[in-house]
Amino acid sequence: VGFAEISSSAVMALAQNLEDPKFEVVRIGNSYYRKLVVDENLKFKCEENRRYYEEDEEDEEGELDDQLAYEGDEWVFRMEMPAIFHKFIVGSRARNKQKLEMESGCKIVVPKREELEDAVYLRARQKQQIYSCKALIELLCEKEEAKLEYTHFISVPLAHDDKFRQLVDQFREDVVLQRFTGIDASIFMPSRRMHFTLCMLKLHSHAQVEEMKEALNDLSARLSVTSDYGRPVAAHMKGLHIMTDDPTSVGVVYTTDRSSALQNRLNALADNMFELFQARNLVSSQSLNSQRVLSSDGQHAEVKLHATLMNTKYARSRFEERSSERETFDASVLMERFGQVDFGAVQLKEIHLSALDEMGD
Repeated sequence: VGFAEISSSAVMALAQNLEDPKFEVVRIGNSYYRKLVVDENLKFKCEENRRYYEEDEEDEEGELDDQLAYEGDEWVFRMEMPAIFHKFIVGSRARNKQKLEMESGCKIVVPKREELEDAVYLRARQKQQIYSCKALIELLCEKEEAKLEYTHFISVPLAHDDKFRQLVDQFREDVVLQRFTGIDASIFMPSRRMHFTLCMLKLHSHAQVEEMKEALNDLSARLSVTSDYGRPVAAHMKGLHIMTDDPTSVGVVYTTDRSSALQNRLNALADNMFELFQARNLVSSQSLNSQRVLSSDGQHAEVKLHATLMNTKYARSRFEERSSERETFDASVLMERFGQVDFGAVQLKEIHLSALDEMGD
């Protein structure tokens, strides 16, 4: 006869119900065991504790409680998440997913790839487990976001000014006629697309694009009540500038207005804009820092105003790999002959959300 076997749940039973325990003999193979007979109405301490914690949990309302659904015996939360991030949540051989589930106690359900659903589902017995898992996923995706390409950008258009466009076109023709080595018409920005870039964005779902549109509407409403709203703002676009200190190896040539008044005005605008975008999780401080549009302490906007005139990457074939090294040219003579070019003053009237590539619409 084998040793007596008592289940772990029975051990936690209240003592008052175990004064006269009953056993039944069961046979497993060639061995016999005594099995404790547990009354179906027996109350377990673990059950009382679970109800206590669940009642305590229900008393504490969380910010996502209205988005949670109770199905069967667990809570379910649909977490908005662009499908492009699903691969990071799952990880190689599903290791990331397993780790997230182990650390949070929450089950993660990732839609099938062909479903193209911009969400994942979190399921758990306790609400706090869902909150914990959501936070872990957000941290993971914020870290992995750096691996994704930019899809959109926020810009201040310049091309609405006819005279400005004419002067830009004339500049292109004058420079091309000089036949400088490494410079041809293919590396010039079309005048109809001239703009200032305020920041780059990674919006990998239509839901994020719609969210960005709402954020820009909020920004418009916020700016409309400021004292600066009624004051016109213009940029005097003058001179040629390069991104590096070496004019013999140049990839980008731009023009701008370097006045402190314009810089301060647009930095104040960018401060409001970045605050709204971050509040809606549309851009991270990490991304803004990597773009160098924040001060060294990361507390204020410091946008580098530049309107690109020439960029060697425009000459690349669209089939060429992005990782290929950027071509450069010697801009010494160009800067000497055209460095003081004046494109005139342009009124700044709007802020645009622009797409780098179409998303199927």
